[in-house]
Amino acid sequence: MRGDPGATPREDGRPAVLHVAEAWQGGVQAIVHDYARAVPEARHLLLKGDREGYQVADEETVFDGVWRMPPGHLARVREVGRLFRELRPDVVHAHSSMAGGYVRLAVSVPTRRIVYTPHGFAMERSDLSWYASAAVWAAECLLSRRTGVAAGSSPRETELALLLRRRQRTVYVPNVVRPRSAPDTGDGDLPPLTVAAVGRLCTQKDPAFFAEAAAEGRRLMPSSNWFWLGGGEPAHRERLERAGVTVTGWLDHHDLQRLLAQADVYAHTALWEGAPMTLLEAVGLGRPVVARRIPALESLGLPGLVDTPGALAARAVALLTDGPGEGAERRMAELVSQHSPERQRTMLRHVYGH
Repeated sequence: MRGDPGATPREDGRPAVLHVAEAWQGGVQAIVHDYARAVPEARHLLLKGDREGYQVADEETVFDGVWRMPPGHLARVREVGRLFRELRPDVVHAHSSMAGGYVRLAVSVPTRRIVYTPHGFAMERSDLSWYASAAVWAAECLLSRRTGVAAGSSPRETELALLLRRRQRTVYVPNVVRPRSAPDTGDGDLPPLTVAAVGRLCTQKDPAFFAEAAAEGRRLMPSSNWFWLGGGEPAHRERLERAGVTVTGWLDHHDLQRLLAQADVYAHTALWEGAPMTLLEAVGLGRPVVARRIPALESLGLPGLVDTPGALAARAVALLTDGPGEGAERRMAELVSQHSPERQRTMLRHVYGH
């Protein structure tokens, strides 16, 4: 990895990457942990922002240092700058739009050292008004001049980075699909003929879409079971339960993986995404997938995308009845090979300048 000549030398001679994550939760946790494991020759440091209602992983086993963000946007920008001056990392890797703002507004961090992974650009949010979306576009355009490398987690993200700034240096760093066997069974196993969705109950994941699909799916196949593995906003939970969906509430990672491995079909209904880890985990577990058509998933080449809750229900019931078919299984195998740990490591080493 390339450091700057003025960087403070380190006793062990290892380069340092400071990861900045404003929302230390779910998929971002898993992805950043994968990044740290993929490049063990570097020292990985973490500045994180915690949010209530999320289960967090143990960072101590992966990172050489962990700091928590103070409250307030301006204070967070200042904290990024303070840590950079104190630690002199070779790379500052921002994860998410808000973290990207904090890092790129910290004037003490040189542009050439900034790596930005949006994990889903905020202007893709379909819940924003047109003027809010335009404001996000304008902010991203302005801040793109302070981006050393845009490291997209999907081809869609690299495409958007180039729309923001034509000469932007972009690299596609795939998230990892790890083929794995199902964890040991335990209490509360899923029943047969289960369609499962995973995630926080929030607008982005659009539980209402899944609720409509579940109601139609239960009409098409009364013996089918529809589960949401996760918790979140009570209004979304009530909407799902009225449609006959069983909501598990929050699960630790082991239990989530155990239940996901038991699902006959994994369903993904999000309105916008980067490259969703739960979907890739389902692929790694060999689960048939039906997903809503959004640009990020189209860019991954995911088969069987649907546009309506009725189409998702019909596709899920077909998978429960007949299985995915040879063509879909072949494409899933390709996804696994394209999202290997080796490929992620190669691209990260390129991004970090090694």
